[in-house]
Amino acid sequence: MLISSQSNQIGLTLRMRLLGGALVCVLVVAGVQWWRLPAVLPPVQPQLASLDPQVRDHLERILAEVRLDLRNPGRRATLGIAFAANGLWKESRETFLQTSALAPEEPLARMYAAVALEEQADTVGALREYKALTTAFPQFSPGWYRLGESALRTGDLDLSSTAFRRLVELERSEWRGPAGLGEIQLRRGDFAAAILFLEQALSLDRSARPALFLLGQAYRAVGRTNESRLALATGSGISRHPMQDPWAEEAPRHMKSLQDQMSQANELSSTGHPDQAARLLETALPFHPQHRGLLNQLAVVLNRSGRAGQALSLVNRLIEEDTKAVAPWITRSYTQVLLGYADRGNADAMMAVGLAPEIAQTHLALANSFLALERDSAAVEALRAAIRCDPRNAEVYVELGELLWHNMGDTLAAIAQFEQALELNPSMTRACLQLGLVRIERRDLEGAQRMLDTLQVVAPCGMELTTLRQALRSP
Repeated sequence: MLISSQSNQIGLTLRMRLLGGALVCVLVVAGVQWWRLPAVLPPVQPQLASLDPQVRDHLERILAEVRLDLRNPGRRATLGIAFAANGLWKESRETFLQTSALAPEEPLARMYAAVALEEQADTVGALREYKALTTAFPQFSPGWYRLGESALRTGDLDLSSTAFRRLVELERSEWRGPAGLGEIQLRRGDFAAAILFLEQALSLDRSARPALFLLGQAYRAVGRTNESRLALATGSGISRHPMQDPWAEEAPRHMKSLQDQMSQANELSSTGHPDQAARLLETALPFHPQHRGLLNQLAVVLNRSGRAGQALSLVNRLIEEDTKAVAPWITRSYTQVLLGYADRGNADAMMAVGLAPEIAQTHLALANSFLALERDSAAVEALRAAIRCDPRNAEVYVELGELLWHNMGDTLAAIAQFEQALELNPSMTRACLQLGLVRIERRDLEGAQRMLDTLQVVAPCGMELTTLRQALRSP
């Protein structure tokens, strides 16, 4: 059984709100109307000295490319995307206005300019530009989406409805159109109509979790409490990303701040791509060679990618520099176990528990080392200690349930742990799968079928659904 390590890092939602906006017919940039803007205007120059060193290096490279060909709108657009991806909204807006002057037939430049207004809290100006964009480019679907969202945020439900209906006409397979109409009906109190629109959105894309969250609100309003609870749990905490376009797809590779790099690496590692996470952090390391958080996270992803030997040298260095820091002791415990030194891993975990007995991750590391030592009862007690530290962490209940089931043979106790995990997080796919499987073992096929029905809602494309379905076919 695998014990989760350092799983409490919260992945920062990638800054994908780059896209949006429309220009009014006449815009002023440094006192010059955009349609008279000279094509050879030099690129916007931010205060580079104050930026993250990796951001600075990245922007300097792009600025050099722009200066080589000042009339190239593509290069200038790339610079605008890089500014926006790193939170330089004023510079990004000015750059996208320059791009629009160079390529007035390109609606994306106007969209990017408008989102920069929104990020600078000019919602009125942004809405005005969205209106102008849809007038100038009536077939441009992302413009209608942005207009609908902006009008919805400002409370103009009639304008928002017009925009989303136009989006539905232009993009029949796009879930955001009916989802937007569903949210409008939700705000108007017409819950039956909202349900129809939101269910239509989910029929177009079963993984559209923002639509599922709205549907949960509508279900709750009409008294469908069980369905509401599951939908709300599944859809909560998911950012509403705008419609994709070719420029938007470039944004993540321009996110070069250390915080963004570490968040991206955490997301990659937790979704099964530790090798990519390691490469990303290794790229950031020369710019932040002494950053302890970066070094420890790199060691974590090296462990997950099968490079524990390299991880060991990093955590050894961190512990030598500060023997009271808890995170490196936790990481080194996992590293030692991976290298086959379970006793050393247990000693490191004991040290971590001694330094921070109130942190669940120290007890999880201890449980992992006990399992490596084949001390199952001690591992159970360590997991119970982790639960006392973090009683609302559903993952730990699943860890304990798996251990009680597979190692101790106690299916009833395992079921109790899986059910508690689902009480805390009704959409937790791992708990649904394990509860379904253990119920099959106990010949409770009806209970297993309920878990299958839940997985069809919360993870319609997930491996958990496939696994449980196959198990039910041949119990």
